[in-house]
Amino acid sequence: MEPPTAHSRAGVPERRDYSPPGRLRRILHSHRGQALSLLALLLLAAGGFVAATLWALDRRFERDAARIAYTKDIGALQFLAEREGARLGRLADSLATAENRLQGLAPNRPYLVVSLAERRVYYLRGSDTLWSAPVAVGSGKTLVVGGRTLRFQTPRGRMAITAKELNPMWVPPNWHYHEVAQARGLRVVDFSHADPDALTRMGFPPGQEPIRDGVIYILPWGSPQRRHPGVLGAAKLEIQDGYYFHGTKDEGSIGEAASHGCIRLRREDILWMYANVPVGTPVFIY
Repeated sequence: MEPPTAHSRAGVPERRDYSPPGRLRRILHSHRGQALSLLALLLLAAGGFVAATLWALDRRFERDAARIAYTKDIGALQFLAEREGARLGRLADSLATAENRLQGLAPNRPYLVVSLAERRVYYLRGSDTLWSAPVAVGSGKTLVVGGRTLRFQTPRGRMAITAKELNPMWVPPNWHYHEVAQARGLRVVDFSHADPDALTRMGFPPGQEPIRDGVIYILPWGSPQRRHPGVLGAAKLEIQDGYYFHGTKDEGSIGEAASHGCIRLRREDILWMYANVPVGTPVFIY
């Protein structure tokens, strides 16, 4: 049986200790095989959130750049460089403030724990649960693209919140078009290197799948057709490697293994996280 949600509908956190002897210990007790490694990570949470943020950005950039280099997608590499440059600028300001306050805030700093087995996220301070919500996690399904097998699972380990955004746009990765093609029996034509306005001139409207005569087109990077509103819900909080906490159009999937690896939440829950979880917050997924 799931514990009661540890916050009121007005959004005011309630301090609850799900004894014995507290919610965090029960999580550790229920997952003995991972308890020692998770506890070691949690002991680092108070002082390591700045380093975790930088590490997450570095890993995401390396992974994206390596994937793009493999496919020789120069347009995507330029898009990645512009995106990461803007994020690093925003992060520098956030980290400067965080580092100035680290000494005083570290002992009581909250952190996030995601249990993939329970499909639940916890916002904790020490062993106190400040807030909790159900989530959807990676489905574990696979997709073969160009001889490579992609597995849609939520990553485990230590991460950090690196950025937040209200009303985010979803920019589909190239594999999305292959997934649609395989599901619907379509051919794939790669226009990702084309001029951003190429598909506009072909009459494709923004925010819709570019399908015509049995063909789905991989859209140019930076094109208006490659920006989809509403798919990520009301807000997103970035962690690493292009993975997010985000909202969803399909709230019926919450509590299931249903995503491509991101962590989905209901609208009221992702908005609570956006309002209450700051950039730099450590995240532990197990």
